[in-house]
Amino acid sequence: MNACQVLGNFGEGAATNEVIAALINATRDEDGNVRSDAWAALGNLGEKAATNEVIATLIDATRDEDCYVLSKACEALGKSGEKAATNEVIVVLLNAPRDKNWYVAENACAALVNLGEKAGNNEVIAFLIDATRVADSYVRGKACEVLGKLRAKASTIEVITALIYATHDADSAARWKACAALGNLGAKAATNEVIAALIDATRDEHSSVRSEACKALGNSGEKAATVEVIAALINATRDADSFVQANASLVLIKLSEKAATIK
Repeated sequence: MNACQVLGNFGEGAATNEVIAALINATRDEDGNVRSDAWAALGNLGEKAATNEVIATLIDATRDEDCYVLSKACEALGKSGEKAATNEVIVVLLNAPRDKNWYVAENACAALVNLGEKAGNNEVIAFLIDATRVADSYVRGKACEVLGKLRAKASTIEVITALIYATHDADSAARWKACAALGNLGAKAATNEVIAALIDATRDEHSSVRSEACKALGNSGEKAATVEVIAALINATRDADSFVQANASLVLIKLSEKAATIK
């Protein structure tokens, strides 16, 4: 265990100016392992270590060529609390997952969710809504994914409207992430417009979108137990794709069980 790891293990109690300065200095080390350990330690120190200098240095670190360092920098940003919930940080995190390594994508997405949950305002959510309409399809899809993971905090009319719009996105990945997000928001977001959009999505040209739409309908609660939804799901059980068939069948069973419970 090196010095950075030891300091990080002390948690917020070690967040003194001297310790923070030493860790910032370690983030510039030539050894990638030392840099990643320094970022991990700063993340463990929590919001007390989230000075303007630390956040600025973290933003720079998301350009590091070492994927593991990049991953730890994203993770640390997510632990930095409301101070890190700025447009600049959100842009960096939305773009960071372009890296080929899955753990970078996971940590960047988790960081965005953490910032959205901790920030005591709607700035993060507002920015993510805007991001569902940018020119870059990857960012549009990632914004939908993060909004869905925010669940209750994102169950607003503005978010739901943006996600409905995204179910018609030109990019299939963005469409299925929009369907997944609406499913994650659950029954609270199951407006007539949402149900209608998901029914349309069960007829999408891409099987991944059709499959996700079926699952989302299954998470939409009692409001999904309509003649139109059931007809769409029955049709989906005849889909050419086996995953779509399976998900449609499971949702039909789920809806029939709920109906029996209500009776």
